[in-house]
Amino acid sequence: MRLTRYVKARISKVVKTLKNRLSPTYKINSIHDSYVAHAALSGCKTEIMTDTFIDKLSKVGSYCYIGRNVNITKTEIGNYCSIANNVSIGQGEHIVSNISTHSMFYDNAHEVLTAKDCIIEHDVWVGVDAIILRGVRIGIGAIVGANSVVTENVPPFAIVVGSPAKVIKYRFDVETQHQILDSNWWGKNPAEAKKIFDGLEK
Repeated sequence: MRLTRYVKARISKVVKTLKNRLSPTYKINSIHDSYVAHAALSGCKTEIMTDTFIDKLSKVGSYCYIGRNVNITKTEIGNYCSIANNVSIGQGEHIVSNISTHSMFYDNAHEVLTAKDCIIEHDVWVGVDAIILRGVRIGIGAIVGANSVVTENVPPFAIVVGSPAKVIKYRFDVETQHQILDSNWWGKNPAEAKKIFDGLEK
């Protein structure tokens, strides 16, 4: 009996998922029934919840938490990031100056739609239902409020909310920001990072 196209696609997906989960990167991370390209997992001890998609052109660091139903395309994510449920990061964007916005008229649709870099630096917290557009860099320690649409770069330690997202305050004064940035704590494991925190908080 000939297999239908749908059945073949499902079998192919299952085989790919099993291969991914047998890879070393899956063994040192915690992936819960999601479609996550193992090539995207550059770090360790990151937890990714169900129904989340991360493509192979993305890069996710260590000690991150990524919630349910998150969609991440061609994005670089640093260490210790917290991304809530239903977040969309780096989805394709059409050229609005062309006569037609339809991607069928692009020579290479994926390259055109994802041409601009999308970077989430270390220790960023992205709230539920937020959308982060292509071409955006979110600085270290920043917070993106729930339901926000981020269209521009976010400075380190800024808290942004709204659509389009705007800075409402900074988490720390300028001197403390410099001390934290100079510490480079996000490059350490949690135990070493905690020792740095203790020194900074004195």
